Amino acid sequence: MGKQGSITYRQWLDNEYRLWTEALQESTANNFKEHTMVKRMLSEDVEFPLELRPELSMDELERIAVIDQIGRSSAGITDVAWRMVYYADLILRREPSSLVEIGGGVGEFYAVIGALGYRGDYYIYDLPDVSKFQIKYLAEVEWQTGLHLPVGILHHEFCVSFYALGEFDDDTKDWYIKNVLKECPHGMIAWNPHSGASEEIPFECEVMEQYDGSKLLTW
Repeated sequence: MGKQGSITYRQWLDNEYRLWTEALQESTANNFKEHTMVKRMLSEDVEFPLELRPELSMDELERIAVIDQIGRSSAGITDVAWRMVYYADLILRREPSSLVEIGGGVGEFYAVIGALGYRGDYYIYDLPDVSKFQIKYLAEVEWQTGLHLPVGILHHEFCVSFYALGEFDDDTKDWYIKNVLKECPHGMIAWNPHSGASEEIPFECEVMEQYDGSKLLTW
């Protein structure tokens, strides 16, 4: 397991999650994207290639713009949101009947894929305090867009995780592999371990290099 200076990777990661949950506790669904820690966790400095942006209808563009603006004062669709649209489009082509997401952040990916037409069951595995914020955020999305986004699932058919799983410490990662991934017949994971996380991919999947040097894992 990697180290950050004199602390273990698990200790470093726990501190990162502590700062993340504290940032959400200090914020509301209407201003959380203005928080420095939230900006860092959402990778606001990401540049998403124009050529990879899926074509959207005017209705879809309007819904994505509304969803993306919730939590910040500036208007327009950010590169972070376009990245979510890109993954949502890839997943929708697989036509999953149910989705389980590992590390769902505030729930914005769920809102985005719902805005693009997904209507199946959805469940998010996350930290308790983050899950509480997801409820508030998704309620705001429903109020502003009219989308109905109930979080709940009876079975796992398709697993998704965008960068979170690769960042976990080995014990946490192993739990999700055993209890979630191996229960899902299909899945798609954006994989980009950093800051000391193990780069090993300890489950059977197809690996494809992505535009930014990370890997896309599918099964």
